[in-house]
Amino acid sequence: MRTAPVRPTIGTPRAERLARLRKRMAELELDAVIISRPANSRYLSGFRLARGEGETAGYSGTLFVTAFEQLLLVDFRYLEQAATQVTDGWRVVRTAAPMAIVIANLLADHGVLRLGLEAESLVHARWAALAESAPGTELHAIDAELAELRIVKEPAEVAAIEAACQLGDQALVYLLDRIRPGVTERALAAELERFFIDNHAEGTAFDPIVLVGPRAAMPHGAPGSTPVEAGSVLLLDYGCQVDGYRSDMTRTLFVGEVSEQVRRLHEIVREAQRRAIEAVRPGVSGASVDAVARQLIEESGHAEHFGHGVGHGIGLETHEAPRLLTFEAPLREGMVFSVEPGIYLAGVAGIRIEDIVVVEAHGARRLTASRREAVTI
Repeated sequence: MRTAPVRPTIGTPRAERLARLRKRMAELELDAVIISRPANSRYLSGFRLARGEGETAGYSGTLFVTAFEQLLLVDFRYLEQAATQVTDGWRVVRTAAPMAIVIANLLADHGVLRLGLEAESLVHARWAALAESAPGTELHAIDAELAELRIVKEPAEVAAIEAACQLGDQALVYLLDRIRPGVTERALAAELERFFIDNHAEGTAFDPIVLVGPRAAMPHGAPGSTPVEAGSVLLLDYGCQVDGYRSDMTRTLFVGEVSEQVRRLHEIVREAQRRAIEAVRPGVSGASVDAVARQLIEESGHAEHFGHGVGHGIGLETHEAPRLLTFEAPLREGMVFSVEPGIYLAGVAGIRIEDIVVVEAHGARRLTASRREAVTI
């Protein structure tokens, strides 16, 4: 019998989040901000779109925030949903006209001269249309400021991520009984998706990565029809969502006996990850943690076989701040991120081990509990 992870209760500290946003708006002398990125919209208002639904939702879920008012803009399809999900003083506004016109009218009605926008999420055509429809308004990118709002997780957020990680641990146990020569990468990916749905996750955090043998040397390869074979590695990278918050773990398994070269690569990666996790503590930079793992891999002669960052933040999105490789600022308590060094030898194998950790007063606490030592099936 599977044991369900303890489910966190996500409260509604959104008034405090909104106050922090408005404080930053005042510092930047912004009259209003428009927020359309689904994770940011959910964080501030509670309005939720399913993974991938943003492609068909249009502008629904867009937030318009001034010093004294906060509006959630939706079309007819999302009216009832918004009414049940959004409280805390948000006013739901039904829209039908083209969004550039709706926003231009709001800017005029509120006398907005300086407007903050998510430049990374807004395609150029929409930015240009907005600039054309509101020529008297200055447009300013606020992506970094919004990332800073979410970079330190509240206790309930950490609990949700931990619950998702527990499901990830259980998924590995479930999958181990189903791995055998002949089963395909795609079939194992489907098993992971089925497990998460059957165990009441909101779904997967991203499309699972399941790769056999030399195909594991593609860090983000897609599962295909390749069957599991004895004497090969099996790389699994997957995660799920609990209350919107995500997990992400990677394990590289051995199917039967593998070469001594592959075993040695696994040991290098495992030790690199151990050292990096040990280096995590408040006050050190994310880049210095990345450097710890990277140094060992380079000293082992595999600098050219490790081409991605050691870790990325995780929360309402699978990849968010901080990104350790380029994060020169001090780590802070409550930051949550992956630690995932790897070595990828084309034509041979790829090895990656990934855990999620939270920064606490005395260092890192792993939210992923699965063993990191080599597992032979």
